[in-house]
Amino acid sequence: MDPTWTDKIVIVTGGGGGMGQAAAKRFADAGAKTFIFGRTLESLQETAALSKNIIPIVCDVADTASVATALDEVLKQGVPDALIHTAGINTPDRFMAHADPARIASEESWRKVMDINVLGVVNVIQAVAKPMAANGGGRIVVVSSTAGHGYDSYAGVPYTASKWAVHGLLFTARMQLNAHGVILSEYAPGEALTPLVKLRPVQPTEEHKAKMITTTDCGDTLFFIASQPHSMSVIQLPGYQPFGGMPPPITAPWLSGLEIKPKT
Repeated sequence: MDPTWTDKIVIVTGGGGGMGQAAAKRFADAGAKTFIFGRTLESLQETAALSKNIIPIVCDVADTASVATALDEVLKQGVPDALIHTAGINTPDRFMAHADPARIASEESWRKVMDINVLGVVNVIQAVAKPMAANGGGRIVVVSSTAGHGYDSYAGVPYTASKWAVHGLLFTARMQLNAHGVILSEYAPGEALTPLVKLRPVQPTEEHKAKMITTTDCGDTLFFIASQPHSMSVIQLPGYQPFGGMPPPITAPWLSGLEIKPKT
């Protein structure tokens, strides 16, 4: 493990909050010149204020032209040594069938989730990998989810589908990129207390939130993965959550709260 990031360049997507903000601070504190990407400058300002080593750049990862423009700004300072891709979304409407029609995922929501969560990964990796390879290599860590390894009823169908796609994408692309010196890794956290939790149709209790993975935990893990010389697939779970499914202690109350079936 190489914990030294002084004078290195790191890109963190989704840098405006949550685990992206935590990761950006972790790398900046380690001395890296850390560029954070986000859809609006306003969303990035809080993170940028955390360190003089953090530089905000407006970028929509679902837009290839926006990604190219943002990367050009980074390349003026040098080729990135690492890409930490945390950008991702979910929506409140996340069901295929539900008693409440408002909770059935709309076509717009499906497209938005797939564009950002899947094509966003593709766009950024393709943009960054080429200059990395030409420069002798680099490291890319993409945040997926345990929703892409099993099932999570509360994560919703579009989000779960998107994360299964990302998981498959990363495992298929890993050897191809590694052959060019670009080390591709996956970070799959379980329940984490990020801004996406606020979009859940049923909110977890405060006791439940207190046991979730924190954004600081996520930032530390992303830093650890990127500091390794090897490709990694890291699954991180809070103590109550089994791999690949809903936590048994909260399965019944969560499914009841989701009200998938019509009330009798």
